[in-house]
Amino acid sequence: MLDQRVLAEWLEANCAAQGVPVHVTDPGVLARVGVLMGAAPGTDGRGSGRSTAAAS
Repeated sequence: MLDQRVLAEWLEANCAAQGVPVHVTDPGVLARVGVLMGAAPGTDGRGSGRSTAAAS
């Protein structure tokens, strides 16, 4: 099993080395990552089936 502390340290070090933030908050980036990871377009990516589209 992977130690969560070791993983967090690795992630922080690699993000710092690449000049990128550890936490991504940009909705557009999160949507693209969700699609790359197999989430259905227009969902919130948490498996709830809720749409992220604005109500009409």
